[in-house]
Formats: sequence, C-alpha cells, structure tokens
Amino acid sequence: MPIHATDPLTGDTITASLAGNALVISPRFGESYSFDCAGRLLALFRDGRSYQRALDHRLLERLSGRNGPRRRELSPDEAQDLLGRAFASLAGLRAALPRLPLSEEERRQLAGALDKVLAFGPERLAADGEVFRRLYKPVSILPPDQYLALVLQATQGCSWNRCTFCGLYRDRQFRALSADEFRAHCAAVRDFFGEGISLRRGIFLADANALVLSMERLRAIFAIAQEFFRLPEGPRPVFSFVSAFDGGRKTPAEWAELHELGLQRAYLGLETGDDALLRFLNKPGTVRDAIKAVHALRAGGVSVGVILMAGIGGDRFAEAHVNGSVAAVAAMALGPRDQVYVSTYVSAPGTEYDALAAAAGIRPLTALEIDAQRQELQARLRAVAPQTIVAPYHVDGFAL
Repeated sequence: MPIHATDPLTGDTITASLAGNALVISPRFGESYSFDCAGRLLALFRDGRSYQRALDHRLLERLSGRNGPRRRELSPDEAQDLLGRAFASLAGLRAALPRLPLSEEERRQLAGALDKVLAFGPERLAADGEVFRRLYKPVSILPPDQYLALVLQATQGCSWNRCTFCGLYRDRQFRALSADEFRAHCAAVRDFFGEGISLRRGIFLADANALVLSMERLRAIFAIAQEFFRLPEGPRPVFSFVSAFDGGRKTPAEWAELHELGLQRAYLGLETGDDALLRFLNKPGTVRDAIKAVHALRAGGVSVGVILMAGIGGDRFAEAHVNGSVAAVAAMALGPRDQVYVSTYVSAPGTEYDALAAAAGIRPLTALEIDAQRQELQARLRAVAPQTIVAPYHVDGFAL
C-alpha cells in the first residue's frame, strides 16, 4: 500500500511508494523523485518538467521530441541548482515527519527511505558518476525494452564497425574481455549497483555484437555472469545484439545451448530488407543471411528483435527499402515473443553516409516523409507479423 498523508501545517499532499524494486517519493503535488533501492536518484519531476539522471551523473531534461531533440543535457550550474532544490525538499519532508498523520509503521518506513536517499545526496551522486565512467566504456545504445537492464560489457566496440551511417563505436576498437577481465568487471558492477541491482532484472551483454564470439568464450561469459547475478528461481535472463549477418554462423543447437544458459533474445540491426541499400550502407552479407540467422535463433528457442530504419536510403531507395523490409520480416515468420523496432535515421558526426548519399545524388527524405515512411513500415509490418510487437525506436532518446 502506498503511503499517503496531508501535512497539517502546509496542506501539502505527500505520497510515497516504497515497496518493490524502486522508491518513489512525492513531498507535494507536482513534485516527485524516483530512486533505486540503494537510494540512487534516477528521475525527478518538478516545476512541470521531467528529468532523468543518467548513471554517469548527467542530468537530462526530457523534451517532447516532436520538432527537435528528445532531451537536453543540463549545464553543471543548472544541474547543481536542480539537485540542491530537490534534496532540500526531501530534507524538509524528513524534518516534517513527526507532525504527519501516519501510523508508526508508515513513519518508520518513510523515515528509513528518506535517510537512505538523503545519504546518497549530490556529492555522493557525483562520485558515483565518476565510478560509473571508470567501470564502463560508453554504453552507446540499448534496445528500448532494455533501458533498465544490467549492462555487462563482455566485448567493447563492434567487430565490423564500417557501416557508413553508424558512429556509435568509432571511438574504440573491438575487443573481447578475457575470462579474468570479465570476472573482475562483473564484481565491480555488482559492487557499484549494490541494492540497486534489484531494479535491473535482465542482463544486457554489450557492446555491439558480443554474440559473435565463439561458443567456448560465450560459455565462460555466461557462466561467470550467472555466477554473480543468477536469480533465486534460475538464470538471470540475458539479452544482446548480434550482427544480422553473424547470427547464422551458429547452429540452432548452439543457440539452444545458450538459451539454456539464459539467453532470451538477440537483437539484429538489419536496417533494411533491400540488398542494394545494404551494399550502399556497407553492411556485410545479404537479407537472406539475416533471415537464416533469425530462423537459427528461433529454432534454438531464442527470440529476436529486428531493427529497421526509416529514412535511410533517401528518395532513391525508398520504395525498395519499404517493400524489401516488409518481405524480409514476413519471411522470418516471427511470433509473439519476437519484436520489430523501427528507428529513424539520425545523421551521426564523423560518418560517411551523408557525403556518399549527396555524391550519389540521393535526396534525403524530409522529416514529414520519414515519419510517413515509419508509419507505413509499422502498419505493413503489423500486417505480416500480427503476433509480434512492432514499435518505434527513438535512438536519440537513449541514456543509461
């Protein structure tokens, strides 16, 4: 049951939800704060604005995204002011506890939660962000349903890293951690999150395509991950990216073995179902390779998340891109445990796609045309995969 009270002195309505894997405390109407069970601030709402605190201690204001970016990073002065006002409000609530009309048990629970979050105040949060930055290489992107996953970087970077449109991993070479390195990484991740790990039910095995590793290395990685993070009821679910053109290199029996070790879903960045556009994007392999990989994964009991991209290929490829993508998904015969995401092309600094498209005389689609293509893709994909979740994927709104 949530805690609910009215301050007899100020008339403020106070609510709190302290059960489960997160703490949510509202000192007054229109002001709310969310924390993990370690007391680490995750999100806040006040003054009519919604903010996220990333694990690296950036404060991000969430924006509508309709005609611009989906978030704005606060300056250090803005972040310091916001956190100061937030923790002053929480400290005020702690001081007001004796006069609130609560049962003794409610008072005890709320006092314990407030003491925990106040102990994890601005200075400790800043230090926590420094620890996170030492512990992780930048976590460039996750699928939308994995934003609260426990990220374990078994690999760093992307084994291909030559797609003309993608700048996510240009800052690092691909490297797989040794078993000893991964064990040390898992221990440090466990110590960093502490009680807050309860909020993060699944493991996301990062970075771009960790599942490209050999079965021998993956067996060791999965065993170490479960040694540290296994749930009482069984293996903690594992999720990961895999190149659409590497996934077919493992047999259904090998995928089934990884499924037994915890692998639940592999996400494939197909981008398009048109082979000509794949070549223009410098993606390795063919659409047939991707379909083969999906069939192998699903035969092994592993569900898939297929990622397509609206707007890529501009006017020249638009028709073939949509038709080919729909045909590819239809050939995959996806089911209710699978997902299809449609992202929107966003130009990435330091990549070659825009210059190559301009040199080839390809006209970029307008924002309205991209939105129309996304809607057409989603509608047609739902028709050919009626049991499968088809959803938009806003890559510019990601922050861990």
